[in-house]
Amino acid sequence: GYSTVDVVLSLAGGWNWISINATADSAYVGSILAPLGTSAKYITSQSSGFSTNYGDYGWYGDLTELDVKGMYMLDMEWDSLLVVTGMPVDVTSTPIDLVTGWNWIGYLPQKASEVGSALSSVSDNAEYMTSQYDGFTTNYGDYGWYGSLSSMKPGSGYMLQMNNPDSLLYPNNSDSTLSRSLNTD
Repeated sequence: GYSTVDVVLSLAGGWNWISINATADSAYVGSILAPLGTSAKYITSQSSGFSTNYGDYGWYGDLTELDVKGMYMLDMEWDSLLVVTGMPVDVTSTPIDLVTGWNWIGYLPQKASEVGSALSSVSDNAEYMTSQYDGFTTNYGDYGWYGSLSSMKPGSGYMLQMNNPDSLLYPNNSDSTLSRSLNTD
C-alpha cells in the first residue's frame, strides 16, 4: 500500500504561488488552509474563482476545493509554514489538460525535476514558463529549454504558456531522474 507524504509549504507574507502534490482527506479550502488561521487572507485560481478567509466564519467564495493539478495564488498576512498530509499523486494517471495561452499548473511528482524532463510530454506545444521566485524559461524546440528556471519542484506553482492545447503528463520520476537528465546536456 501507499504511505502518506507531508507537503511542506514555506509561505511568505504577501502572495505565494503554490501547488499541493498530495491528496488530503478533504480538498476543501477551509480544511487544507485551517492550520494557517487568520494569517491566510485570500486564495485565487485561474478559472475556478477565489475564496476569502472571514476568520471565525470560515472561507467563502467560488473556490471551494483545491485540485492537485492547479496552481493557486495565496495571499498571506505574515510568514507561516503549512503542512498538508495526504496520499502522493499518481502522476501516471493524472494528466493536466492545457489550453492555448496561459495555464496555472501545479507540480505533481514528489521530487524536483529538470524542466525539459518534467515537460517532455508537451515539448512540441509549450512555449514559455515562469515561476514566482525561480525565474523563467523558454522552449527552443530541438535545442531544449533555456532560462534561469532550470527545475520544477514540489509545492511550487507555475504559469505555462502554450501554443496549442495539449495534455501534460509528468514523468514518474525516481531519484535518478534529475541527475540523468542533467548529464545529457
